[in-house]
Amino acid sequence: MTVRTRFAPSPTGSLHIGGVRTAFYCWLFAKKSGGTFVLRIEDTDQARSTEEAAAGIQRDLRWCGLTWDEGPEVGGPEASYFQSQRLPIYNGYVEQLLASGHAYPAYETREELEALRKEGEANKTGFRYKFRPYSAEDLAKFASEGRIPVIRLKAPAHDITVKDLILGEVTVLAAELEDIVIRKADGFPTYHFAVVIDDHLMGITHILRGQEHLMNTHKHVGVYEALGWETPQHGHLPLIFNPTGSKMSKRDKAKEAREGAKKAQEERKKGGHHPEDWSWLALASGLEVGDVASFMRKEHDRIPTAEGIARVLGLSLPMIEVLDFLKGGYLPEALVNYMALLGWSPGDDRELMSFDEMVNAFTIDRVNRTAAKFDGAKLKWLNGEYIKKASAPRLLAALGQYLAVVDVPMKAATEAQLLALIDMYRDRSQTLADMEVSSRFLFVRPTTWDEKAATKVLKGDGFEKLVGCMAALVAHHGPWTAAALESSLTPIAGGNLGSIAQPLRIALSGTPVSPPIFETLAFLDRKEAITRIQNCIHHFEGGV
Repeated sequence: MTVRTRFAPSPTGSLHIGGVRTAFYCWLFAKKSGGTFVLRIEDTDQARSTEEAAAGIQRDLRWCGLTWDEGPEVGGPEASYFQSQRLPIYNGYVEQLLASGHAYPAYETREELEALRKEGEANKTGFRYKFRPYSAEDLAKFASEGRIPVIRLKAPAHDITVKDLILGEVTVLAAELEDIVIRKADGFPTYHFAVVIDDHLMGITHILRGQEHLMNTHKHVGVYEALGWETPQHGHLPLIFNPTGSKMSKRDKAKEAREGAKKAQEERKKGGHHPEDWSWLALASGLEVGDVASFMRKEHDRIPTAEGIARVLGLSLPMIEVLDFLKGGYLPEALVNYMALLGWSPGDDRELMSFDEMVNAFTIDRVNRTAAKFDGAKLKWLNGEYIKKASAPRLLAALGQYLAVVDVPMKAATEAQLLALIDMYRDRSQTLADMEVSSRFLFVRPTTWDEKAATKVLKGDGFEKLVGCMAALVAHHGPWTAAALESSLTPIAGGNLGSIAQPLRIALSGTPVSPPIFETLAFLDRKEAITRIQNCIHHFEGGV
């Protein structure tokens, strides 16, 4: 058998890092087996799917280094890898199931179904939809009301057992099965139907997905049986929990934003502001008042709203989506390496592993059954190790991707300056964001100085040393390089380079912390360095 795996996301938002792990395991399994990895976009949810999200998912996968053998933009034997463009295919199989008696139209409204559910709850019998024949009068009534039916599949009359590659045998009793909807009233197939049709037609042999889908699988087996098709092998991956022990979810962002907004609103209430007035927050964030108000009432969890609120209030939201980690300054190879180890291990103590090493080591039998806990500190450490080991061209490319999605002063840096920053900061940065924050003073001239540090550094002859350095730099006419500047300033140090390095750090950065002082001076051009030192001297010339 030629192994064929697939990753089939719904384009209803940005790519969750849990999705990255699922995609990577599918990719690893295919590569280890010499098989094929397919990307399919499941966009049958017309209310929530967007072209922007579909494009974003493909962009995020590529950033992570995950390419597909068949799918959007790559092509393959299928006419399309977007479900919304495959409606005639699904409808053909719906008609086949109707003709064979495996499926039937169902006319109940949402209100009628809800009433049946409540009746089941009251009787403590539960509610599972089963085939119910309609009378001629019923059908006439439905027609007069213009009802458009859904199409349901008759559930098997026997138990269904899934032989899961990770969890073992999982059985659902026949009494617990219900007749699922396979085509909605809008003419679009449901997820449960389209996924089976596509997996069969695309020759998918192994389906790896999260454990949250486990109880969907028996529904899909029912579709395979009705069509007389062989069921692919399934493996359900362990969940990923956040540090608090709950499942990592995009809703975590909404939760954090709401809590921050509530705290801010409590402070405003003390000043007499109405507790339900969110106009101030909407105005500051550029959002609609109604959007913010409904968000605070938990009527929706839209991430753009949460992020807009967070920007205004200075909140740090949980990193959940791939774009969060790009903005956080993580290297994709470090992120994917870490995610691979959340639920799988190579069987030894290795932690930093290349894609090739992971392909060689990957086996399904080493995937855990139990949930994994996301450890942000461990990821940051791993990322720092990747930064130390990466080549300068690799870090230059990564900085380019990072700077394309953040608004920071470093965006003004030239390629030569970025390479210089890599040399100065790679061994002291765990993320590219650390590198940006630490080097920000090189692009933003300080207007204040650390008074405590300045008092310590500039007292005694420290101030005179700074003045002497200033004079030497004004008189310096050689190349503006670290080596040449060290030669010009070393005599002033009198054998103690620290006596000039710390005063210069205070003047150039406003703090007593910087990379090696002569490299820092060389990074700044002559005029900028002299201006900063002059400003510091003028500020402290009355004494420290």
